[in-house]
Amino acid sequence: MEEFNVRKIFITSYPYVYERYFRIFDYFSKKEELFFILPRTWEAKGGKIKVKVPIRQDIKIVGTKAFFSHSHYPVIKGLLKGWMPGAKNIIHRDAKAGDILYTSIEPNLLTTYFNSRLARKLDMKHVFFTWQNVPYENRLKGVKLKVTENIIRWTMANSAGAICGNHKAAEILKKYITRPDFKILVAPISGVDTERFKPGIQSDFRQKYELGGKTILTFAGVFDNRKGIKALLAAFFKVFKELPDLHLVMIGTGLLEGYINDFIVQNKMQGTITVISWLPNEELPGVFASSDIFIHPSEPYGGWEEQFGYSMAEASASGLPVIATTTGSIVEIVLNEITGILVEPQSADQLGDAIIRLVNNVELRTNMGLAGRKHMKENYSHRAIAVKFYNLFTVL
Repeated sequence: MEEFNVRKIFITSYPYVYERYFRIFDYFSKKEELFFILPRTWEAKGGKIKVKVPIRQDIKIVGTKAFFSHSHYPVIKGLLKGWMPGAKNIIHRDAKAGDILYTSIEPNLLTTYFNSRLARKLDMKHVFFTWQNVPYENRLKGVKLKVTENIIRWTMANSAGAICGNHKAAEILKKYITRPDFKILVAPISGVDTERFKPGIQSDFRQKYELGGKTILTFAGVFDNRKGIKALLAAFFKVFKELPDLHLVMIGTGLLEGYINDFIVQNKMQGTITVISWLPNEELPGVFASSDIFIHPSEPYGGWEEQFGYSMAEASASGLPVIATTTGSIVEIVLNEITGILVEPQSADQLGDAIIRLVNNVELRTNMGLAGRKHMKENYSHRAIAVKFYNLFTVL
């Protein structure tokens, strides 16, 4: 009888097939309450990468077929992204009234709405996740906006709460609340692994790329317009002659790879910029621990603004000062003049000034790095986020 009375937390959607996100649940207070229904195989990057469902002895995980792995399908676009029809039968079989169903997918998708309807039918408590920090009316118009907002309202009417990845997302969601008992938690979908990302990790990164004695400015992310690649290169070109020991390391892949390579060749900067194809997350702690400054000059683009920025959070956990921009929700991750320096988006001049300032002030870099690690451990570590999740599920 005692086991029967334990409330279960069913977690269904695709983000948690990734080990880096799943690790938050290693710190969950009562793992016996967790029941994951995840894609048996999840296809990412157009099917180039296939991620298998994790296998754990301490947490119950069931794999099932996931349909619609991206947001570029004709007509339906991403409305059914991550849809797992098989999850319905599993939940019907194993859930009871009062259990929780957490869908870590945006509320404007039919996938999330279907789960919310199922939860309501079974008298479960439904929770969803959202990163969206740009008001829907600023991104959409006409019929598309109306349909999107209707799906959100329907989903929220069936839901007991939401986890919002940032404070702007929480403010946007409040417009659609109709239930007075609706709960909102502001927390990312997973935490930062502050035990892996930390200062002092031994690495051969400097030796491998012959960067001994250099001041390393590191970028890690997608090479596209959203990440401010062009402004970054323009800023670096402005300052590198003044800072002969400064070296830019760019880690990633994307549409602007050709632009980056052409820029390096045309400006004869082969000896001052190193481009590295995307590295697995487990290799980044050593890179960050070997670097001196992290830079992430994100820009608004096509109705999108930076929603969290895990690379910035991981760099801060590694003890690096961060140069970033004031767009999106970056101000929650990088505290201006405390853990880093924030500048206006698309401003190569302000980026250059911030680079010069940090390169020339080792004490400032050290203090910002220490403050950044403290900020991450206290607010965004896996442990801190797991406690927030648990507390939300407890009060539903």
